[in-house]
Amino acid sequence: MAKIDGGEMLVRTLEQEGVREIFTLHGGHLDAIYAACGAHGLRVIDTRHEQAAAHMADGWARTTGRPGVAIVTAGPGVTDAVTGVANAFMDSIPMILIGGRSPLIEDDKLPLQAVDQMGILRPITKWARSVTHTERIPEYLAAAFRHAVSGRPGPVFLELPIDVLFARVDEERVEFPKNYRPKQPAGPGRAALAQALNWLREAKRPAILAGGGVWFAQAAAELTRFAELANTPVMTNAKARGSISEEHPLCFGGFGAIHPAIHANSGGGADLVILLGTRIGMFTGGRNSVIPGDARVIQVDIEPEEIGRNRNIELGIVSDCGEFLRQACEAAKDEKFDPHAQWLERLSAIRNAIRHRFDDALKDGPGPIHPARMVHDIARTLSPDAIVVADGGETAAWMSKCVDGTPSGTIPDAWLSRMPGNRPPVRARMQGGAPRQAGFLHRRRRIGGAQFLGVPYRGEEQPADHRRNQQ
Repeated sequence: MAKIDGGEMLVRTLEQEGVREIFTLHGGHLDAIYAACGAHGLRVIDTRHEQAAAHMADGWARTTGRPGVAIVTAGPGVTDAVTGVANAFMDSIPMILIGGRSPLIEDDKLPLQAVDQMGILRPITKWARSVTHTERIPEYLAAAFRHAVSGRPGPVFLELPIDVLFARVDEERVEFPKNYRPKQPAGPGRAALAQALNWLREAKRPAILAGGGVWFAQAAAELTRFAELANTPVMTNAKARGSISEEHPLCFGGFGAIHPAIHANSGGGADLVILLGTRIGMFTGGRNSVIPGDARVIQVDIEPEEIGRNRNIELGIVSDCGEFLRQACEAAKDEKFDPHAQWLERLSAIRNAIRHRFDDALKDGPGPIHPARMVHDIARTLSPDAIVVADGGETAAWMSKCVDGTPSGTIPDAWLSRMPGNRPPVRARMQGGAPRQAGFLHRRRRIGGAQFLGVPYRGEEQPADHRRNQQ
């Protein structure tokens, strides 16, 4: 009777999930996993630091829309990955962190690299478990994937004690779960969808604020189609940037384009705001909200608990953003909507003013080179599919004003770190500040690994005057 160890079970389950690469840094607690990866041909991406492994798994998820997998050794390996996991947790990114652990049999005997890993990871993950029986590794790993991608995505943690991982059991005792999560995303109710479209027909100055829920639903085409059917302008936050091409006439940059202060003396601000997969935070529901206080607000989110956070909502719809957009497009295809000509013209004027704000700085002149001129000249040398990495407040603040995103291009920024681009990247129409050396060195391990492997990588901070877009 054939026997298999925990590493073999884990890799077979990863293969079942379509995983073909893991991000890691070698540690003896993990050798059974590496041996199985070699036998099955999984790509082992060995980083120079566990923090890099966690951030690259986060970036992989942002880039591909599939959960990234980081595997780190016990004790300091797990603690080194904490920032990457916290970043994914704050930004709702699906990633799997698998950590080694000291042997169960040595609990309370002060073994090597023993620390309360579960206590550290529970507050910054959607789900965290420690496996105590070898034959249950596939069951727990399947559950980890289910929790990572179900509802609002997020990171999960699975702890594998070394004696559990290396143990061998009869293969016939091991069950590899199948069909353990829904295949059809949740959609909107008919009445709620009809109400949303009725309000959209009535609106004179509507706006769609698209967030990460649109991006991870891979609903870029549906977002663009719905905007075109309803003649409705779209603004995106950092996570959704590129879900609609920034060259599209209905794309008007970040959420700040509808800030009440901008429209106070020009005929009124947005009268209907549709929030698609974006949480209501300080800049969308707080004291300096971009959403006018008298606007109707429709919020579409996969997580019921997010509906109505930080402000009153006239219509809350619990739905996957992609499914909402697909059904909305179908329902709206034969409807007639206001062309919103004056509203779109005003937004276009604002967009053009922002784009040309630093035109004078691009001209030749005496004195130091203006940051806008420096990075604009750099951008002109880049190919259309260039991937841009920015770090540090000043550098990225300038860059964010002039990097154009397309549905095949830019990828969302992150709360604690800035990670990268989906499919081919960005066309750079940049103006950027002088890079800060400390910031670059802080990211050097991640950038080096990503470049070596050819992984699309673009990191970027939020500019000071557009922080409201990070919700």
